Amino acid sequence: MNKQHIYISIICICLSFLPFFSSAQRFGHTGGQRGGGAAQLNRSGGGSRGSINGGAMRAQQRPATREVSRPSTRPKPDFQRPATGKANISKDYNTMGNMGNKANISGNKISGGNKINIDNSRNVNVNVNRNVHVNNFHHHHYYNGHRGYHPYYYHSYRPYYYGPFWHPFGFFVATMATTAVMVSIANSHYYYDQGVYYTQVSGGYEVVAPPINITVVELPEEQETVTLNDVTYHYFGGAFYEKTDDGYKVISAPDGAVVTHLPDGAEELETDGQKYMVMNDNYFQPIIQDGQALYQVVVMDTAESAE
Repeated sequence: MNKQHIYISIICICLSFLPFFSSAQRFGHTGGQRGGGAAQLNRSGGGSRGSINGGAMRAQQRPATREVSRPSTRPKPDFQRPATGKANISKDYNTMGNMGNKANISGNKISGGNKINIDNSRNVNVNVNRNVHVNNFHHHHYYNGHRGYHPYYYHSYRPYYYGPFWHPFGFFVATMATTAVMVSIANSHYYYDQGVYYTQVSGGYEVVAPPINITVVELPEEQETVTLNDVTYHYFGGAFYEKTDDGYKVISAPDGAVVTHLPDGAEELETDGQKYMVMNDNYFQPIIQDGQALYQVVVMDTAESAE
């Protein structure tokens, strides 16, 4: 073989290696090779994998990454909150003109959505026209071992409330309670119900003062026991009773007896510069005993009889 043929063979061999060098150059990427050269996968045996010529394995080209530009802050929603409405509140506590039910308080009536009528006809009346005074003779009597009445001590009259069944004298009801019983004296008939006495009138029944000497079978549980000079009396609703074989008989108020309560319906009387309570023609003097406000029965005389 001559030299010309040898040169041609060398040139052909070199041309056959051009694709391999081209691939190796692409693998290196522009700007340099990773790790200083071609990527090699080393195994425990030290051999190379995938190259038919025993060289380094060609690494797969990774796609270039794309940077995404993110905003530094989140966009604000394009809306506005509605303005809040401020309540206009008037702080005038004396005038409430916009109330649904206007309360108009005048005198004894309260009118409004629900009308309420307050009857003040039971108010205490001060009667200065009765020309009476305390019987001086009874000042010398002995009451439970003590001579004379207790010292006068004014305290305001506050009617005692016995309960819904109690009504003052003159009170009217259209129908009688089923618990009422009929009692009679001197051919006069009354209805008695829980300490209250009624007579029949046109259209209904009216409360009256307990008739003297009338007898009832029982008294309400709220009755008081009053002891005066070793005699026991029973008291309820401004009336005094004594125990009999038939029940309880209404009696005149015993002189000097002391009671705790006076119910609604008493009248205030002023005489000799002092005030007394009058109920069912009985006179009660306000006193203080052991720090408690009480009432003591006193005997009154008219000024004409005293002269």
